[in-house]
Amino acid sequence: MRTRCHPDMRNEIDILGHVPEPSKKSERDLKYSTELNRWFLTPIGMWPTRSTTGICEKVFSEVLVITSCFLICFLLVPCGLHTFLKERDPTLKMKMIGPLSFCCMSITKYLFLVARKDSIRVCFEHMDVDWRRVKLLDDREIMLDNAKLGRFVVWLCAAFMYGGGFFYHTIMPFSVGNIVTPDNITIRPLTYAVYEPLFAAQTTPAYEIVFIIQWFSGFVNYTVTIGACSLAAIFVLHICGQLRIVMSRLENLVEGSSDGKCLEDRMAEIIELHLRAL
Repeated sequence: MRTRCHPDMRNEIDILGHVPEPSKKSERDLKYSTELNRWFLTPIGMWPTRSTTGICEKVFSEVLVITSCFLICFLLVPCGLHTFLKERDPTLKMKMIGPLSFCCMSITKYLFLVARKDSIRVCFEHMDVDWRRVKLLDDREIMLDNAKLGRFVVWLCAAFMYGGGFFYHTIMPFSVGNIVTPDNITIRPLTYAVYEPLFAAQTTPAYEIVFIIQWFSGFVNYTVTIGACSLAAIFVLHICGQLRIVMSRLENLVEGSSDGKCLEDRMAEIIELHLRAL
């Protein structure tokens, strides 16, 4: 005869138990699933800091945020002014719309990331709890499979973004070479045009400085895109793993399991796991 329990009002801790202390295995698994997020979010100051983080690390993170905003604007503002105030050729204007749109999207995504930094931290803490509570080997395998798929998606995004960005910011300007105007003025190519009234970018060493800053600005733009995609990939696939665990619990709901739990306890666990996934 199937064991039955008396239903009562229980919370998450009553059903799933207290959150265990971090173990070497849970810390290793969490690091594996979030490692790429750390790599791509740290350079732009978007890796969430804990309340126990030192003041120096917090200040350094804020400096990275300010620097990243400056670098994105260094591309967007001078190039936008040149395109709409100085450039008269409609064809060249249309060619610059694409890079300007990409910069606008980058600064928009970055500001959203900055505004939601605390929410991102909460999501990572949620993942940490899920990894700590893993007891069954099958559940761990499910979560590791989804973490592996998430890492593949992030690597794929990074390869395309950095590969295309390196070609656009490094190879393309050098392949074009210097341009000599009918007035016998030599123009050295830049990835993004610069509005001359702001500063002259064709003289040495101004040209070299602007070229290097634009290169790092492009790096920030691509890293913002990769960072946003990495968050989406890792979080979504982690949720998929949790839902697969819920499905495995549903398959064993009627047949029972070796843990000795009654039907109501197993049903409550399924509901609580589903709510956490949502």
